[in-house]
Amino acid sequence: MFDLDDLRRKRKAAADQMQECATAISALEDGETAANSDEVAAAVTAFETAEADFKAADVKVTRAETVEAAQAAVAASGDEANGGAVTVPAVAINPNDKGVVAGLMVAALASSKGDRDKAVSLLEQNGHSAVSAALSGATDAAGGVTIPRAQSSELIELLRPRVAVRASGARTVPMPAGELRHAAQNSSATAGYVGENVKATESQPDFAKIDQTFKKLTSLVPIGNSLLRHTSTAMAGLVRDDLLKVMALREDLAFIRGDGVGNTPIGLLNWIPAANWLTGIAATPAVVDATLRSLVSKVEDADVGMVTPGWIMRAATKNFLASLRDAASGVPLYPSITTSNMLLGFPIKTTSQIPNNLGVGVNETEVYFGDFDEVMIGDSMQIIVSSSAEAAYVDAGGNTVSAFQNDLTLMRAISEHDLAPRHDVALSGAQCVAWTL
Repeated sequence: MFDLDDLRRKRKAAADQMQECATAISALEDGETAANSDEVAAAVTAFETAEADFKAADVKVTRAETVEAAQAAVAASGDEANGGAVTVPAVAINPNDKGVVAGLMVAALASSKGDRDKAVSLLEQNGHSAVSAALSGATDAAGGVTIPRAQSSELIELLRPRVAVRASGARTVPMPAGELRHAAQNSSATAGYVGENVKATESQPDFAKIDQTFKKLTSLVPIGNSLLRHTSTAMAGLVRDDLLKVMALREDLAFIRGDGVGNTPIGLLNWIPAANWLTGIAATPAVVDATLRSLVSKVEDADVGMVTPGWIMRAATKNFLASLRDAASGVPLYPSITTSNMLLGFPIKTTSQIPNNLGVGVNETEVYFGDFDEVMIGDSMQIIVSSSAEAAYVDAGGNTVSAFQNDLTLMRAISEHDLAPRHDVALSGAQCVAWTL
């Protein structure tokens, strides 16, 4: 069974085929090919076939969207009947408990070894009828179950403050068909003064296309089986937070330093133009200050809107900058870092995913600046989960851990996204020597 995004992809493929056929027909007509020729007849037949495929796919998409909307309404309303009584859904109203519904779903799937029907029954038995109703409408995916879009979107929203690039103001846009194309303006139209009755010089902007396609992020979350024997909101919160933690760390690494190799996104480091990237920057106060102001200037001088500008760096780098003092007066160079977490008037986001052991001396780190309103994250807005109580995994220390031997259940979460700036000149950065404490 295809899920909603699969159906949308099939519909888009049919639409693309229609376009190709229509272009072929136009080319034949422009070449004055006879309307009753075999070439025209074949092209028209191909167009009609693609059109029929599109209409069939569109019907399926519309039906699937209607079902998804209905399931979301049932999951949120609490109108499910249970013995003639209205069941109160297990949806926390405390903002701190946002996303626990997804946590309950993940835990139930883990307890039932990935069997959706058993997970639905388990949730129902424990009084979580609204959650079970939402999960019952979920679609099976290859090797797992797709968490319904409403609950997946909550988790993705909760990722925003945890992922430095998302938290800095990058725009998240849905990519339901698995790809997104937008234009980057290479050069703008020009304007100029002319004399009386003198023809204006024509000009037009130059655009380059940027294609975003899904990159699959897989995260492993070990959950203690003793924890899974309970179905409380607190337990669901722990599962949710563990899932968010591992996803956030890996996203930060990809969105900042990804090189596009091995089906990974291209991160900020590899989008920054060469002219906007500085290297070998020393740690003396004068050099530091000149470098930081240069990074801001490179973006501002590119006529970027500066809608949501900001910095991304390691926490140790932020604290190093906060410790710098004027040589003559001893006054902190950047007091706003301590008072308001701002540097040169722009907010700072920190992440441990930026290394501090780069360069020949193994003591270099990176600092990024940009208008993150220009950065786009295309997201599938869904998460697929699967489980295993027999598999093994490698922990942060490089040790292989057996889930069975340690009474654990491994949950694998898959999300799909990509990143690209609308204008790469909106980004700048530097590799800096000993900018750390």
